[in-house]
Amino acid sequence: MKKTNILAIGVLAGALVILSGCKDSFLEQEPPKSAPVEEYFSTIEHIDEAMNAAYVPARMYDYDGNNFAALNWIDMLGDDMLVGAAGPSDQEVWHNASDYRLTADLTITNYWDESYAGIRMCNEVIDYIENNKEALAAESANYVDEKESEARVLRAFYYSVVWKNFGNIPYFTQKLNAEDKPEQVTADEAYQAIITDLEDVIALNALPIKQDEDNLGRASKALAYMIYADLVLYQNDEARFSKALSFMTELINGADYDLDLAGYAHLFSSDGEWGPESIFEINYTDGSACVRGYDNLSGIGGSFQGKCLAPEGGDAAASVIDGWGTFIVRKTTYDQYSPNDERRDVSCFVPSGNYTARYQDQGVFCGKYIARTPAEGTGGADHCQSNQNLRVYRYAETLLNAAELLVRTGGSAATAKNYITQVRQRAGLVSEVEPTLDNILQERRLEFLGEGKRYYDLVRMEGVSGVTTKASTVLKIDTEAINGKGERGRQANWSANKKYLPISSKEISAAEGALRQNDAYFN
Repeated sequence: MKKTNILAIGVLAGALVILSGCKDSFLEQEPPKSAPVEEYFSTIEHIDEAMNAAYVPARMYDYDGNNFAALNWIDMLGDDMLVGAAGPSDQEVWHNASDYRLTADLTITNYWDESYAGIRMCNEVIDYIENNKEALAAESANYVDEKESEARVLRAFYYSVVWKNFGNIPYFTQKLNAEDKPEQVTADEAYQAIITDLEDVIALNALPIKQDEDNLGRASKALAYMIYADLVLYQNDEARFSKALSFMTELINGADYDLDLAGYAHLFSSDGEWGPESIFEINYTDGSACVRGYDNLSGIGGSFQGKCLAPEGGDAAASVIDGWGTFIVRKTTYDQYSPNDERRDVSCFVPSGNYTARYQDQGVFCGKYIARTPAEGTGGADHCQSNQNLRVYRYAETLLNAAELLVRTGGSAATAKNYITQVRQRAGLVSEVEPTLDNILQERRLEFLGEGKRYYDLVRMEGVSGVTTKASTVLKIDTEAINGKGERGRQANWSANKKYLPISSKEISAAEGALRQNDAYFN
């Protein structure tokens, strides 16, 4: 179900990104070149335009002109994926990231740049609303609370990305002036600020639990719930486990979301987009409206990820295009699946014909977002024609979050087991597993392969008792060659100081002393 409502922001969105100063440093801004911004953004129509534009940075994580860095690619730092590509110098930032040897000059800048572009734009929307409350309320009684809540939830999403990856980050909720240098806070302080703001916006109860057909892609109350649980679990904030569980339980007991019982393959098809399971997706599209390309990265259109994931030479029998063989699946991960687990052959693509093996090749590719033959009349740059929406949060995660939170709060083991069983049964499995943390982590591994969950799961389990599967126990050097060509995988062990990535030297320089490096990474 391809929805283009949030995509359909056209040239205006690109203009707004430029107007907001989306450059190397999130501190930079360009002045408006026509009417004063505050004067223009004073009506519902124009504030809606600004709100639509605030979703653009989420689409640009996959490629922003500097790096290819879709949000799910963080799993290259985990135990399921390999970087692949043409060799160690191709996708160099990811090869270094997977070896835990990034530098201030070679780090994952997309996660910082696009997050702060989005944060800044959300703050601007909130500022426009605050400055025009009476007039906006006269146009629509519910508009102020609903639109401000939408901006705050989307802002929390952007903050969740930059916080999980960089920890000690600048946190600000006001519109920036050119000379402003927001205060950098510690990872714990940033968490408290983000989570309390989410609690406040949830309490407002201004957003629908699920957006209607005309607004699929916008932030909802369910998205706020999922971000909340995600952050609380990553922080291991036991004091908030019960509240997070209550949010998951509300979604489970409600009628708005369910597993996609048309099958796991349907879930990742175009028809499966924004189905019963979807809570939040980053929208991409194809067709005649597609204008996105290397010279128009913020334009409406497809994702670059599909081209990256496909094998070189493609697979005509499966309609898979010629690609670059990046973000590939380890054979050992493929072998984790039972042969009758429907998730295996959707999550993992094994070419049926000849293709050109690239670096670290083990014959298995990431299937969920692989690019297949574009539809006729696609348009846009050849490399970003994949129309696959990126699934960020879906109902299966609600079930597994709830199962984990029940285990960690001493809740009903039978209920937790039932939640896990529902996920397994949808995958075609009849056997049941006990609700232990290790079993839940394994189920998440199989369910969310290639979706950007696994690495964070391993990291957040550090320090949690009763868990054998954690970053320090599984993210180890590949002591033997990973294939018959002598090519190797990971060349370093993960350690706790690698949790937060280096901040780009360009950001450090632009902040003029207001930004400290995550020096622990280099120890």
